[in-house]
Amino acid sequence: PVLQPFPTQPPPPAPERQDTPRRSHRFTMPFLELESNLAASCFSEPLLERLVRAAAAILDKPQERINISVRPNMIMAIGGSTSPCAQLVVSSIGVVGTAEQNKQHSSKFFEFLTKELGLGADRILIRFYPLEKWQIGKNGTVMTFL
Repeated sequence: PVLQPFPTQPPPPAPERQDTPRRSHRFTMPFLELESNLAASCFSEPLLERLVRAAAAILDKPQERINISVRPNMIMAIGGSTSPCAQLVVSSIGVVGTAEQNKQHSSKFFEFLTKELGLGADRILIRFYPLEKWQIGKNGTVMTFL
């Protein structure tokens, strides 16, 4: 191999980085799916409204961006027991991607669900799924282009 001489002048400075401003994660859409073997009568409209407010506060999102579906009367077991239980799935862009974020969210969602559903913490599971903008369709496109 041929050795190249060292340059006599330092390389020019790198151009200043001009990042494209990113849209705030506040304007993405969290999805909550609450499944339970509790009866549908346990999930009143006021309870759903409280869950919307709680989720907005916990995830730092506007209430109008929160999407919730509830599936009562499920045939399910947690830890091998079919005693009353619930599973919450939280999917969102930017706010459920780290263990630290989810530890904080988990604590607050458990506090809400144990109080509102009357279940012990050992009868509730929460799963967090980070989403990317291209995974959410809205208005005939995906969030990437909105």
